[in-house]
Amino acid sequence: MIKNVLIATDGSEHANKAVEIGSDIAAQHGAEVILVHVLLRHELPDDMVRMAAIEHLAVDGPVPSAGLLAVDIANIAGLRGDRPVLPEDAYSVIGGRVLEHAEAIARQHGAKDIVKRLEDGKPVDRILEIAKSEGVDLIVSGARGLSNLKALFVGSVSYKLAHLSPVTCVTVR
Repeated sequence: MIKNVLIATDGSEHANKAVEIGSDIAAQHGAEVILVHVLLRHELPDDMVRMAAIEHLAVDGPVPSAGLLAVDIANIAGLRGDRPVLPEDAYSVIGGRVLEHAEAIARQHGAKDIVKRLEDGKPVDRILEIAKSEGVDLIVSGARGLSNLKALFVGSVSYKLAHLSPVTCVTVR
């Protein structure tokens, strides 16, 4: 029997589908949902930049591409190479919004007992640590998230979870 389902989310399209499917499974079994978002401190995808701008954490200058929030936005204060850098508290604000959105999706799909976890660290390590400490029965994640091209070469979070997790993992496309 499934008693709790950990759903990893980064706010991407695949992650949102993972929240839907994981919540459906949890609702069918009366299981707890543990929504986990690991802060993306070292990788700042355009979608997160867009979200930061919506949260009024931005200054002048357009950022190209559409995604999570398809609006014209501004660059974030500070640069590391050619990538914007957010102020420290902005990561938590954005992560909180990702979890709020995931919770709304989970409730729409029948999940009732929902715990939100905003974490820091390496995503795979933190997800597996939480799964172990909470005695998770199932981990659900999106096949592709917001990470960069590097993930295609060194392995995505979902790939690593599927190979390292001692419990069943569902990867959603």
